[in-house]
Amino acid sequence: MTSLELESHDLANGGHDLVEASCSDQAGFSGFMAAVNLSDLVQLACLENKERKLVVQTKRARGEIFFSMGEVVHARFGELIGEEAFYEIMCLSTGTFRFFPEEPPEQSIEVPWNFLLIESLRRKDERSIMDENPEEQPPGVIIVDDSRFFISRLREILTENLSASVIAEARNGKEALEYLDDTRPDLVTLDINMPIMAGDIALKHIMIRSPAPVLLISNFNDRHTPKIMEYLRLGAVDFIAKPGADGSWDLFVKRLGNAVASAPGFMIQNIRRARNPKMAVEKSLPGMPADKLTVILGGYGGLLEIQKIMPELNLEDSKSLIVFQQMCQHFSNAMAGYLDRFCSFSVKALETGAPLLSNQAWISGLDAGWKVEADETGAGIYRDRSKQIFEAEQFLRELSVIFESDLTVVLLSGIDLDLIQGLDAVSSAGGRIIVQDPGSALHPGPLRDILALGIGEKTACAEDIASILSDSRQQSRGKTWPES
Repeated sequence: MTSLELESHDLANGGHDLVEASCSDQAGFSGFMAAVNLSDLVQLACLENKERKLVVQTKRARGEIFFSMGEVVHARFGELIGEEAFYEIMCLSTGTFRFFPEEPPEQSIEVPWNFLLIESLRRKDERSIMDENPEEQPPGVIIVDDSRFFISRLREILTENLSASVIAEARNGKEALEYLDDTRPDLVTLDINMPIMAGDIALKHIMIRSPAPVLLISNFNDRHTPKIMEYLRLGAVDFIAKPGADGSWDLFVKRLGNAVASAPGFMIQNIRRARNPKMAVEKSLPGMPADKLTVILGGYGGLLEIQKIMPELNLEDSKSLIVFQQMCQHFSNAMAGYLDRFCSFSVKALETGAPLLSNQAWISGLDAGWKVEADETGAGIYRDRSKQIFEAEQFLRELSVIFESDLTVVLLSGIDLDLIQGLDAVSSAGGRIIVQDPGSALHPGPLRDILALGIGEKTACAEDIASILSDSRQQSRGKTWPES
């Protein structure tokens, strides 16, 4: 069999440089190909319909793409695997590459190769635009609200306080869809209650016709919780409550600013809506002090993933769960009450003195300090009044001392906290660290950064995390990391 090797010493400018082709067997051909880039090579390998490995090497990184039966079936790039690894490789602009005959070690990609190429070209174009005009691309926002006053106030905040660009204003969902046919915003703010086309109908149409990150901004009380959770289940990225009569605009501006700053990093195409939840058939009451503990940490996109994980989770009679999720202040009570109906265990908002009991889950935002205390009767969580925000590193260090190898940490989409030393403590104590697959995350950047450091025992999409956590047989010792 003839083994073809391709090598390029410069992939800059799209890779349109001279490429040398040589055959390792005598009964082959040698020559040169011009105007070849990585996309051309992927197409060539797929049309060839053989098992091959394409190795791409730069000064700082190495990537591998595997082909089988006319499709891209697997890719590796640093700690990344699957689609995200493929996209990172295809966005490289300089380096060398070679082909080798080799069977794929696994299948991590199921998307047809032509769709992969289209998405990779889109991402590369976006990066090139940002590189050329880094200071000329303010985040673009479409405001959708039926209140003229609130539209005016929101426009003022976005343009004057947050340096964003308001590219359209819509009074209802129907108008918003018309704007989205012609524009591609970084963020859409959406009120829940509007005339002509309600917010939930508008959201469904947006996610199907013109996918864009949608931020819910609406009045809030406990009656709205099921509707808000439904919006988040369908793919809304977050919820921010409109300022009430107390005029709490400072907190509103801070939360909105975080969302606007993060929006360019959102990958809306990664969103897979959660299934409609079913009421829990059986309910286990909190029991004895927990022998094992799982901590879930989530940022933008985490509110969706939690709805996939918690209803499918089995805490058995020995595990406790704590969820720290970026969310609107005071939303944890409403969220816990909502999820409690669909989980086989008790779900409550975290409060000071909360005991870590089996079949008990606690939920909290990131806007309060917490500490762990333990004695011979078990462990509990207490408010740390000296801290105004959740300090994850110290919290994980405290838990790793208590639970050692029986501690599992799950990192979900967008979790952007100082975590490295805390995760190091978890791993050193023998605990587990599970990272959501960046290719399934709305905000994959923070997860990629963590994986790039070699952190994480396993990556998985949210739909698989519940089964991983519920299978006690998969409990294993953590690995030793290089010093950070």
